[in-house]
Amino acid sequence: MTEVAVKTIKTNPKVEEKYKPKTPLGKSLWEIRKQIIASGVPLLTSEEIEREVRERRGERMDYTE
Repeated sequence: MTEVAVKTIKTNPKVEEKYKPKTPLGKSLWEIRKQIIASGVPLLTSEEIEREVRERRGERMDYTE
């Protein structure tokens, strides 16, 4: 897997406090997100997530990124 430059995504504590997931999946994902933030691991951008998914699927990488 190739190394990816990690960007730090800043979270807004006010939004964090107000958001209440409605579904069991949403609640589970929100808890995982909070654990990641608490651990200090930076969150990935949507582009970084898409790139990682393509890599894990073994898709050919577009080297123009």
